[in-house]
Amino acid sequence: MKSPFDIFNLPINFELNKQLLSERYLELQKQLHPDNFVTAEPFKQRLAIEQSADINEAFATLNNPVSRAEAIITLHTGQIPSIEEKSITDVTFLMQQLEWREKLEEIETTNDEAALSDFAKQVKAQTHLILTALSTHLKSEQWQQAALLCDKLRFMQKLTAEIERIEEKLFEI
Repeated sequence: MKSPFDIFNLPINFELNKQLLSERYLELQKQLHPDNFVTAEPFKQRLAIEQSADINEAFATLNNPVSRAEAIITLHTGQIPSIEEKSITDVTFLMQQLEWREKLEEIETTNDEAALSDFAKQVKAQTHLILTALSTHLKSEQWQQAALLCDKLRFMQKLTAEIERIEEKLFEI
């Protein structure tokens, strides 16, 4: 299978022109739309569906910074990351995770909108720092360090999703 960067004819780079990615995605999906293959032979219809699925998967990969970084690491090292085998060994970050989880639990229990807003800003700032470091490590081809930052970023994405869930809950009250 082609790399997600090849599918969209984009350079292998962590920094990505999302508008260009979206334009190319829509262009490719338009070419493979089922209406274009109504009278085609069944194998051509099936091929279009498979190509469309590949494009959707490539788009999802490039649209998410964690999977985009992991794709870059895989392209350069040949090693496919396994989420099941991942474990963050940075004790300081593990302790920070525990503190964040406890803080978020406290905010949810007290329904403190101001505290949630402040916490969301802190998480966003930390996420930005990790993204910046990840970009730097990828540019300098420090694959192992970049992979560790992917793990941290994955946690930050989950934490952000939890914040959003609690925001929705608070605003329903």
